[in-house]
Amino acid sequence: MQQAGVACAVGGLVQAQESESPAEDWPIVLFEKPVQGLSYEEIADEVARMGLRGLEATIRPTGHILPENAAKELPGMMKTLEAAGLDTVIAATRVIEPNEKTSDFLKILRDNGITKYRTEYFYYSKDGDPLTEMKSFQEKAKKLADLNEELGMEAIYQLHSGWKTAGSLLWDAAMIFKDLDPKRFGLGYDLRHTKTDGGLSWSITERLARKHITAIYVKDAKWGGERSDKLVNAALGTGFVTKEMFDQVRKNQSPMPISLHMEWGKHQLYPAETAREAWPLIRQDAEVLKKWRG
Repeated sequence: MQQAGVACAVGGLVQAQESESPAEDWPIVLFEKPVQGLSYEEIADEVARMGLRGLEATIRPTGHILPENAAKELPGMMKTLEAAGLDTVIAATRVIEPNEKTSDFLKILRDNGITKYRTEYFYYSKDGDPLTEMKSFQEKAKKLADLNEELGMEAIYQLHSGWKTAGSLLWDAAMIFKDLDPKRFGLGYDLRHTKTDGGLSWSITERLARKHITAIYVKDAKWGGERSDKLVNAALGTGFVTKEMFDQVRKNQSPMPISLHMEWGKHQLYPAETAREAWPLIRQDAEVLKKWRG
């Protein structure tokens, strides 16, 4: 189908070998959450004007497209993005269980030209044994990777801060994903989240994750409050996420998609009637990120 041309750039990126690849081989996509209340026509036009390559599209409960509507609405979304010259799409999903429902949903993504998707997280329980729970996560991750192999899909597990989220300290992510082909289930290295929980040791933990990284997530924050113990979202380049950090994560890696997340506005998800207020903030972050990438 025509839509298969969109998003194909993502699948082919892993074939390159040089970390010094041209900037265009590292496509920047916008995580659409802040502006998902707007039409895809408007979003696509704005993203194209910024010089970005596509979207991390919310195809999930509370997303721009609900999973149950994906078969009907995805063709129109893909046609709109392609018309604007956008060629890279990651689906932000809630997929984590390797079952028949997941298989059917992934086939819909694949048949509309989307082969790369972000998953839901594995969560630790409050009082459980982390090592025992990690074994369960390993088994589920292996089954999902096997399903991706069968369907020709690539999953991304975003590294997210917080005690509940498996992978937040990196060493556990390295254990969970150690035997998996990253082309089937890899890690999305989130600069803000990994620096939040990795602190001064982030560069060591980054090396634990390195061979599994298949996407880079970019946003910024700083420590605030009277005791400097409150995490405050910040414009890119004004907090503890630096170009040097970005460069280290990219070093010696094959080209991969870079997803820009803007979270320092008034809302994480803007109401539709005020969503356009997010565009100047997104443009500001996009300009910084493009300079960092080169």
